[in-house]
Amino acid sequence: MRVLFVFKSENFIAPLGPAVISAMARKEGHETFLCELNRSDPVDSVAEVRPDVVAYSSSTGEAKHYLRANNRIKQEFPDVFTIMGGPHPTFYPGDLIHTTLDAICMGEGEGAIVDVLRALDSGREVDGIPNIVTRNHDSSTVRNLVEDLDSLPFPDYDLLYSATPMMGQSLLKSFITSRGCPYRCSYCFNTRWREIYKGKGKVVRRHSVDHVVEDIQRVMAKWPLSTVKFYDDVFAFRADEWLEEFSRKYRRRIGLPFFALTRCDLLTEDIVKLMKEAGCRTISMSIEAGNQQIRESLLNRRMTNEQIVDSHRLCEKYGIYTFTNCIIGLPGTTFANDLESLNLSLQCRVDWAEFLQFHPYPGTELGDKTIAMGAYSPEYERMHTSYQFETPLTCFTAKERNLQRNLAVLGPVAVVFPWTRHLITRLLLRLPMNIGFTLSYHVAKMYAFRRKIYVTKTTFSESLKIYARSLRQDVFRHSPEKGREFAQREADAVRS
Repeated sequence: MRVLFVFKSENFIAPLGPAVISAMARKEGHETFLCELNRSDPVDSVAEVRPDVVAYSSSTGEAKHYLRANNRIKQEFPDVFTIMGGPHPTFYPGDLIHTTLDAICMGEGEGAIVDVLRALDSGREVDGIPNIVTRNHDSSTVRNLVEDLDSLPFPDYDLLYSATPMMGQSLLKSFITSRGCPYRCSYCFNTRWREIYKGKGKVVRRHSVDHVVEDIQRVMAKWPLSTVKFYDDVFAFRADEWLEEFSRKYRRRIGLPFFALTRCDLLTEDIVKLMKEAGCRTISMSIEAGNQQIRESLLNRRMTNEQIVDSHRLCEKYGIYTFTNCIIGLPGTTFANDLESLNLSLQCRVDWAEFLQFHPYPGTELGDKTIAMGAYSPEYERMHTSYQFETPLTCFTAKERNLQRNLAVLGPVAVVFPWTRHLITRLLLRLPMNIGFTLSYHVAKMYAFRRKIYVTKTTFSESLKIYARSLRQDVFRHSPEKGREFAQREADAVRS
């Protein structure tokens, strides 16, 4: 069987899900190919590759791109079997009937893709395969979670890096050491994930240290790499044997600076010491809301402001840079609350911060609450992968939306250059969004990322080209009129 994976690159980080699924397919003797929508027309790719299966992996914000591509593919090649996995079909399986997809995959897809390809190869239907939903079989049980992550093949990085030179030549590449998150943040799908997999195995699982190190070494042997980015939901829960072994072996066998995520209420001095000894350059810990009551009662993130400040100061003590995220435009909050997030970020002396517009996802606790309030009507095809776009909530005035959008762009500038704080909060936030604000954001981002967050070893001119590309994309995102026109064109294309 020949499988064509289709994806749209939104940044320079490769999607590891399709790489693992491709590795499973190749292990079974199938051929896999890639179409990147920014570089290739999907219909042309299908005509060239002649695949038996076209596969997508999608979040909700990305789904519109893939549904549009699938519509075109099905018009020209109706007999090609098309399937989508990832977060969007996992949490919205009922949406299949509104698409031209033949099937969706819920949850972890490694075992499911093997069964699907075996069925199609032998001429059998895929109805009834665990994790697979079709129009004839509109519900599915999920198989047990993969307990031993080391039993899975190494991701098929060739699929991604050979076909997309920009990602292949990028000196920053991402890896995963674990799966699962035990927390119940109200805006996240982890609670739903645990409901889907109740009684199906341990949710939080981890690769062995040797597997992680070999995974990185395989990439280092073929592609340039100067900074490792670990994309685990939580990289370190405690200073345990795994982290001690990782610190020794990573430092000795890899020796590259790395970026990792954890939580402020988990970080201890023992963890920071081990991560620093291993070579950690940057730790990302989300503040989410500067107001402690909002953070705990609305977002279900039970940590104090003192814990947040102390954890960032710990990183500063050991020479580790910090990266944080804050959610603004939360339902039932004010812009003064959003400014509390900026103030706490400045108090923590973070090296980079993102101030992200809240996008409610139905099925999450906070998403359902926002819909029940009448503040949001879900339209998946209008969702964006950029959280700097204007809030989709209807409970804010035009003035408030302008303030929020400006904070999303200028908040990071204030964090990187604290001397601009009063100018931004007292004057600039109240002005209409303009290209100067967008340019300021990218200047601050390039400065912080090049000097602190990542070691990319790119020349200044190379970095400038990268951020110029992002700037062109953000012209649409940050202009209300152009952004709405862009969103409407995408929505119309999906519906057609």
